[in-house]
Amino acid sequence: MSKKIKLPIFQIRGTFIVPGIKENLEVGRKNTLKSVNYAIKNSSNQMIAITQIDPTIEEPSFGDLHDFGILIDFEVIKEWKDDSLTISTNPIQRIKVLNFFENEDEIPYAEVELIESINDFSDEEIKELADRLSEIVKTKSNILTKYVSQLIAGKTDNLSLVFDSIMFKLAPSKILSNPDYITSPSLKRRWAIIEKLIFSKEEYFINNVETIDAAKQKNQIEQDLNQKLKEKMDKQQKEYYLREKMRIIKDELEDEEGGDDNSLDKYKERLSKEPFPEEVKRKILASIKRVEALQSGTPEWNTEKNYIDWIMSIPWWEETEDLTDLKYAKEILDKHHYGMKKVKERIIEYLAVKTKTKSLKAPIITLVGPPGVGKTSLAKSIAEAVGKNFVKVSLGGVKDESEIRGHRKTYVGSMPGRIIQTMKRAKVKNPLFLLDEIDKMASDHRGDPASAMLEVLDPEQNKEFSDHYIEEPYDLSQVMFIATANYPEDIPEALYDRMEIINLSSYTEIEKVKIAQDYLIPKSIEQHELTSDEIKFNEGAINEIIKYYTREAGVRQLERHINSIIRKYIVKNLNSEIQNIVIDEKQVNELLGKRIFDHTEKQEASQVGVVTGLAYTQFGGDILPIEVSLYPGKGNLILTGKLGEVMKESATIALTYVKSNFEKFGVDKKVFEENDIHMHVPEGAVPKDGPSAGITITTALISALSEKAVSKEIGMTGEITLRGNVLPIGGLREKSISASRSGLKTIIIPKKNERDLDEVPDEVKAKLKIISTEKYQEVFDIVFSTK
Repeated sequence: MSKKIKLPIFQIRGTFIVPGIKENLEVGRKNTLKSVNYAIKNSSNQMIAITQIDPTIEEPSFGDLHDFGILIDFEVIKEWKDDSLTISTNPIQRIKVLNFFENEDEIPYAEVELIESINDFSDEEIKELADRLSEIVKTKSNILTKYVSQLIAGKTDNLSLVFDSIMFKLAPSKILSNPDYITSPSLKRRWAIIEKLIFSKEEYFINNVETIDAAKQKNQIEQDLNQKLKEKMDKQQKEYYLREKMRIIKDELEDEEGGDDNSLDKYKERLSKEPFPEEVKRKILASIKRVEALQSGTPEWNTEKNYIDWIMSIPWWEETEDLTDLKYAKEILDKHHYGMKKVKERIIEYLAVKTKTKSLKAPIITLVGPPGVGKTSLAKSIAEAVGKNFVKVSLGGVKDESEIRGHRKTYVGSMPGRIIQTMKRAKVKNPLFLLDEIDKMASDHRGDPASAMLEVLDPEQNKEFSDHYIEEPYDLSQVMFIATANYPEDIPEALYDRMEIINLSSYTEIEKVKIAQDYLIPKSIEQHELTSDEIKFNEGAINEIIKYYTREAGVRQLERHINSIIRKYIVKNLNSEIQNIVIDEKQVNELLGKRIFDHTEKQEASQVGVVTGLAYTQFGGDILPIEVSLYPGKGNLILTGKLGEVMKESATIALTYVKSNFEKFGVDKKVFEENDIHMHVPEGAVPKDGPSAGITITTALISALSEKAVSKEIGMTGEITLRGNVLPIGGLREKSISASRSGLKTIIIPKKNERDLDEVPDEVKAKLKIISTEKYQEVFDIVFSTK
């Protein structure tokens, strides 16, 4: 009894396979690929290969298949980029189909019966068959003659292999290249031969050999007909044949060389389906025609092909829908950043107006502040809050205008500028676009990139931004630009005029503590896969790190030190030295080593000629004691402490003011004539400049000249004029915090700085007595009436 099996069907067309002869086949049809991949996973690479009756049918049904075939196993030789496969088939045995069906995965299956070998001919029959075959195939190729010779010489009795070899050799090798030949009588006869061959040796012996005889007799006729058909092929048929051949060759070359999957046909398909602007569509089609007319691989071909790639990869119409939930936006901004009230208010205002008007040009916001205060991370949070894609381009060190506008595509190696390149990464035409370090652009002989940025940032011009490479106007009006800068004075004036400047001042120590508690420490614990039960930081430890291990405007060093402490804890934990720990000041000193910085403390005692000023640096606020001493001389003024020009001028103004009002301040006139005055600001290696030390210097001079001590509890800041007016200063918030931290009880500020008191934290105002003055005489009365 013959064996029955069930296996997936491998549909083939235009050829056939026979046992004993391996052949490589291309698998490209979707349904056949699905069956082959299923067989790899579920039937150990075994399938039933069945030939279509009509090879022109693209998706055959069961009724379009023969009811005989071959049991095969196979292996995948290569997977192509279009998901097609090349497989090597190993035909095993003939089968007869008993039933077609689909399994639960919708894979075509066949229940088949294995056909036994047909090699049970007698010696006489084999001899007779060999004689007839020898006559038939003597004009054929050497391989046929070899098999027949082996049969005649008795070196093989595998009649199936002999016949299969002959039939395989007689089959057309390139059927698909000639559509008219697919339905030719010759091919149909070959299918019929194989179908009959599997049932009985008599039919095998008689029908097959006679058919081969007939094929031989009619071979010349078929050749004559084919020749006449070739001669009568019209121009259209020739062009079709040549174009198909060229396409196949190009595909093969691209596969071998790792070519671009985005063929010109795919581009044409995209142009027909996607809503490109009409002008852009015409330009792309013109470039495609040029590419088709050029020889592949030439410089011109590569230039045009790259241009098509670029212009079709830019977002011309794709956009995201902006979020308009104001509460959600505020939650996101508060979640990632502490403080920054002005920035958050501005973003909420933008969303509110956008929601109300439905059409609002995106603003050009510029965040200005020292390094590390969170400008870039804030821009990311804004993108999340408004629901926009975030992209960034760094402009630091950009000197060439072509970096912004791109190069003409005729140049070797040309490409679009950074704006268009970044828009390609954004994939939408309304992203949030961060222009980082815009104050660090420079210009040289290659042009002025800042001038090129005018068209990007001007709301009246960026609707038609022109890139030299793309050549078509590109709409940037829906892009929300956010720029960052460290120093506003370095931003080109023309750009500055088009920006909405938001200043981010340095963090105060109070803010740094809050940021560490709410953001940095939880983030670091999570990144190191720890829990808050294993390691905790008390407030004293955070203050210790901020005061004595960092000196910065932002929190980058603070974050690094927190991470360092956590790493050291992990080492101790893995060494079984500790299980959990609470970090305090002592632990900070042990883990981070000795203190790195020292903040200036107030004077231990009130002294003559020493007055405490308030300073504002890029790292925040600090107190600045100013010392004045007298010694016999001729009235010269000596200044030390690495003072800047403005501060030297303040000292000169202060001395002139004191000299002109010596009687009011109780100073003997002879003191100026008989003594030299030496003014020094400690920490001489640190540069110091600015006008805000004016009233402090004046007070120190009066103290030294009149030998009256100034209270150690008082600090002051303000610019002075020759008429004794006290002018406003900057950095009041930072200065007042440093005064509170240093233990001062009273600070004197200019009257016009009262407007800045709302920025001073409430806890600082609770500790300090803040006195405002307009004239230096008021300062004198306060300072020298205090004992």
